[in-house]
Amino acid sequence: MEVTWLRAEFWLLVLTSLALPFYIVVHLLRAQDISRWLLLAFALLLLLLSGLDIILLKDVMALAEHTRTLLDDAVFRSEYSLALYLLPLLAAGLGINLLSHVITQHLRIRP
Repeated sequence: MEVTWLRAEFWLLVLTSLALPFYIVVHLLRAQDISRWLLLAFALLLLLLSGLDIILLKDVMALAEHTRTLLDDAVFRSEYSLALYLLPLLAAGLGINLLSHVITQHLRIRP
């Protein structure tokens, strides 16, 4: 009997939806001064992570469909799966905001 929680796809999902975006946000909150290029890199990384998160979420949901355990069905095959899609949306929204900040700071009119 195969358990979804022990698969590499599940741990990649946790890494891309929780650990890396949390590290990026904490790093940005602690930084006093940051270059535009690094901020642009973080924004693009957050957008990339959210796309990867959606792909991994679909894979883990497909894996949960083929297992016999009820615990992963309760999380990945129920209404809670909608809440799991909010994590990549949050990361993508933060990435878009950072990207727009870089662009508006670059295009700022100087007197």
